[in-house]
Parts: sequence; C-alpha cells; structure tokens
Amino acid sequence: MNIKTKGLAHIGIPTSDLEQSIAFYKSLGFKIIVDKKEMEGNNFIFMECNGVTIGLPQSLNEDVRKSAGTKGAGNIDHFALLVDDLEDTKKELEDAGVHFAIEGISVTEAWTPKSCRCIMVYGPDHVKIEFVEMK
Repeated sequence: MNIKTKGLAHIGIPTSDLEQSIAFYKSLGFKIIVDKKEMEGNNFIFMECNGVTIGLPQSLNEDVRKSAGTKGAGNIDHFALLVDDLEDTKKELEDAGVHFAIEGISVTEAWTPKSCRCIMVYGPDHVKIEFVEMK
C-alpha cells in the first residue's frame, strides 16, 4: 500500500464523565474546538492543544457510557489520519485486503460547516485506524 496521509486527524477517547474529561484536558492546555450535543448517539467534544486533537465522545446510551475506561490499561478507541482523497484511500485499502471496521464511507455533521467523511479499518492487533477527509 501507498496511502498518502497528511497527518494525525485526532485520537478518539470515549469518556464516561464528559465534564470531568473536559476539565482534565483543559488543565493540560487543551481548548474546546467542537461541541456537538446529542448527535449520532453521542455528545461530541473535540479539543486541541498545539496541533494535537482529541475527540471525547460520550455515549447517550448509559450502558455504553459506563463501559468507557474498562477496556484494560487504557481507553483509546482509535486514532485518525487525514487524507486528501477518501475514495482513493478506500480503494487502496480494499485492494490490499485490509479488514474494514465499518462498511462504506461515513459522514459526520460534527465539523459543520466543514465536510467530514471517514472510513475505519483494523490494523495489526485489532487497532482501529480511521482515515478522514476534511474539506
């Protein structure tokens, strides 16, 4: 494969307590750049500090929310890489036989007015990697 990434888009860190997570990451210098409530089954907060973006989704489903932080030594759900052309990236991954975590291309309104489309695959050791096209 020869995927052309432009850099890290974000790191997804599910949270059980959104306000506590926001306060913690603010204390590290992060600032809220996206705040979307009750969208796609989550409350979404994206925070940025010196070019690093973290996503803090809090599930609207109480049972799912309770499971945040119970995956073992950490709770990072995935990392996301920026790409220019999502269709080309998807085809290259398909041609290489990479296993997709989600079928098709997803569109999210979280970054409105920007357009954000993404695909998600499994890397080695079942690590989820999201490829994001933002325009």
